[in-house]
Amino acid sequence: MKLNELKAEVARKELTLDQLSKMANIARTTMWKRFNNTEEFTLAEINNIAKALELSGTRIMEIFFDEKVS
Repeated sequence: MKLNELKAEVARKELTLDQLSKMANIARTTMWKRFNNTEEFTLAEINNIAKALELSGTRIMEIFFDEKVS
């Protein structure tokens, strides 16, 4: 995962972590843990964040998934 890219997307939307957690329906403490690299995002959380940030499928893959599968 490219956490810096995710943080950049949040900044582009001019959101705080608290705002994003509410929009994505993720507990604030859970979001904090994910953003501080102590725990990985679940697929449901990735989906909720992608909707909240209006990310394209390509952008989701770039941010959350490191390897391309052929």
